[in-house]
Amino acid sequence: SKATVSVLYCFLHHTTKMNSLRVATRTTLRAFAPLARVTGLDLMQVRTKVTAAKKGKAAKKAVKKVAAPKKAVKKVAAKKTVKKAVKKVAVKAKAAKKAVAKKAAVATKKAAVANKRVAAAKKRAVAAKKKAAAKKNKAAAAKKNAALKLKVENLKLAQMNAAKKKAAAKAKVQAAKAKVAAKKADVKVKKDKIKSSGPVTAQTLFMQQNKGKGMGLKQMHEKFNALGAAEKKALVDQAKKNLAKRQEIRKSMKQPSNKYAIFTKKNFPAAYQSALKQTKDKKEAFKLATKSVSTQYKQSQ
Repeated sequence: SKATVSVLYCFLHHTTKMNSLRVATRTTLRAFAPLARVTGLDLMQVRTKVTAAKKGKAAKKAVKKVAAPKKAVKKVAAKKTVKKAVKKVAVKAKAAKKAVAKKAAVATKKAAVANKRVAAAKKRAVAAKKKAAAKKNKAAAAKKNAALKLKVENLKLAQMNAAKKKAAAKAKVQAAKAKVAAKKADVKVKKDKIKSSGPVTAQTLFMQQNKGKGMGLKQMHEKFNALGAAEKKALVDQAKKNLAKRQEIRKSMKQPSNKYAIFTKKNFPAAYQSALKQTKDKKEAFKLATKSVSTQYKQSQ
């Protein structure tokens, strides 16, 4: 401020005057020394002159003391102004320092809060990442378990199908075996029934009658050939009766013919002869005759 500048100017001016007085004294002493050496003045004269100079200086000081009160007042006022200015500057500096410290504290606090928020955000991000990874792992495990379960179910289904196929194949084989066995049994029954009619030739009838009497086939043939006409005739008559019985048995075992079979038996020969006129291939003629008979039967119904 202007007051501060004025005080500082007065202080410097006073200091400059004091320094000027000291310089003047030194200059005087330095001026007297060469004179003493040149003129040969004795020591007493020099001392007298120095004392006179001191007295002059004291006189000047006395003169200055008269004007000293005014200057002292000005000096005190200047000092007070300087003190006030310095105090004001110190107060401002202290306030500024406090404001800076307060701002720094606020900034530090804000930075701490921001750091805490950043740390919390990072923590939340890590937690979210872990949660997402856990969810992903859980989904992958569920998918894997579902695939494994499906695989097990498919394996069980395949085993069941294989077991069913195996059982069906086994049942089919057993049914085929049973069918073959039934057919064999039926054939055996038929054969036994046919055989029950007895031998149909005189020689076989003779061999049956003499079976178990200790004769071989050759001896039986020789003995049969050695039989008389009357004995052979009896055997032939009996064999004829057995043959008639066998034919009756075979006739009884035949299934009755249906209408189509009867129709085919009646009309097939003519159709076959007509087909042979169309082609020389007997297989093709057979097919044409069969087709013709079938068409005729459908039309007759």
